[in-house]
Amino acid sequence: IITSAAKVQQTLKLFREKLTLRKLNKLEVEVTECFRYLLHKSDLVHRVAIDTHTFSLSLYDLQGKPVPKHRLSAGEKQLLAIAFLWGLARVSGRRLPVAIDTPLGRLDSSHRSNLVERYFPSASHQVILLSTDTEIGDKEVKILRENEAIAREYLLKYDSSTRQTTVQPGYFW
Repeated sequence: IITSAAKVQQTLKLFREKLTLRKLNKLEVEVTECFRYLLHKSDLVHRVAIDTHTFSLSLYDLQGKPVPKHRLSAGEKQLLAIAFLWGLARVSGRRLPVAIDTPLGRLDSSHRSNLVERYFPSASHQVILLSTDTEIGDKEVKILRENEAIAREYLLKYDSSTRQTTVQPGYFW
């Protein structure tokens, strides 16, 4: 029994390693697809790889050469993080809500458009965006409304005299 138990443990360890590798491979494909979908420079990154031991991300160009992460702009790094979370959600197969604070903060106009038109409407069944009035402007709100990506809008108003925040229906305008 002891010999059999050791063999079972070894077999389960091998199974876990292979299952982890298979899931990581699937995650790499999903993250790569999501990142390339969100980027406006579609030739910048051809593949995203995930190290099986450290789980760190590596980026590769069309020729298979590494793309240093420091070459990415702050906005592209933000899109990579979003693509990673989106890939995780897709691989999990579960419908998970997504909450994003200052979602467009570091992005240029083309990346903003990609997120508003491509990611927010399809990220999840429930997406919560916390933004300022200058971050998600009139143009972006109109696009989200047209895509029926907004179910409800709330405005959080802070009253300094009472030191309280109240919740009101609607957006800034």
